[in-house]
Amino acid sequence: MTPPELRDLLSDALALWEVPGRVAVFEGGVELGGLRVTAAARDDLPIRWWIERAGQRRPCTSVSGLLRGVRNAVGAGEGEARRLRVAGA
Repeated sequence: MTPPELRDLLSDALALWEVPGRVAVFEGGVELGGLRVTAAARDDLPIRWWIERAGQRRPCTSVSGLLRGVRNAVGAGEGEARRLRVAGA
């Protein structure tokens, strides 16, 4: 997933979670406030992305894990926030 595709995915997720914010692209990833999502190096497999903020660096191995990590980091997993559920038909 390219940084612009990641930006679009996270922008849509913020809208779904009703969390204000702007996702910006930088070389190697995206940034949302003090939160950065960067692509993992090939040597880091199976990790695909890193979620980073002051003093923390968390690995993500899947898109659903990435969305869950970002949702928790921005506080959208609290209270009555909307959640995206992915299931087979």
